Amino acid sequence: MTEEQQQSLCALIRKLGAQAQALRNAGLQVDKKARQDFVSHADLFVEKEIKNWLSSHCPQDGFLGEESGLQVGEQGTWVLDPIDGTTNYIQGMDYWCISLAYVRQNEIDLGIIYAPDRDEFFFARRGKGAFLNDKRLTLREPDPETVIIGMGRSSRAPVENYTRTIARVINAGMEYRRFGAGALMLAHVATGQVHAYYEEHMNSWDALAGMLIIVEAGGVSNAFLADDGLLNGNLVLAGCVDVQARLSALLVSH
Repeated sequence: MTEEQQQSLCALIRKLGAQAQALRNAGLQVDKKARQDFVSHADLFVEKEIKNWLSSHCPQDGFLGEESGLQVGEQGTWVLDPIDGTTNYIQGMDYWCISLAYVRQNEIDLGIIYAPDRDEFFFARRGKGAFLNDKRLTLREPDPETVIIGMGRSSRAPVENYTRTIARVINAGMEYRRFGAGALMLAHVATGQVHAYYEEHMNSWDALAGMLIIVEAGGVSNAFLADDGLLNGNLVLAGCVDVQARLSALLVSH
């Protein structure tokens, strides 16, 4: 992707974020995929527009979207969640985002997360750093007594696993937060608002962009793409180096 194409893609995502806001304000058509799992007209619209742009500008690449599934390409694969945190978005909360990643040769090359209601545009390229609204992000280790873990609850894992993990985190002297949009919580690890993120299972369209942003800000992550994580999803554990190691040991020990 050229610099000009990159700028054009970022401008498109900003535009679509504003259009998603407008669609919500005008009243949404919402369908139910499963219990507490919704898709809105805005999800479908954003995915269609980004997919069309990529098809025109990067025709050799594949595409994997939450709503439209997999289209195989000759080179890399673009991975999109058009709106992560759809329930938050529908309810008028500000904690939702557009998440787009590019995977090539089993590595994440690019990650974009845009939270329109919060005016937060995250961008990372492998080996070139992570940025929030064009300001470089650099992770710093927190005081061990002030650690906050971001957590997500997967519908693909027993709820008892989630509640046990909360108990372990609290008993180890750490706090936790769950805000209902895993992609954005991953990005907020890179800003220091939380210090690591854990979810027993995430889909690739939720996880990849945020994981690259963390790594490019100086953090670490598990090998999400192992075991065909692109298509099957995987566990997510990413954050500040010391915190990620502390949380990993806590989970393994139990």
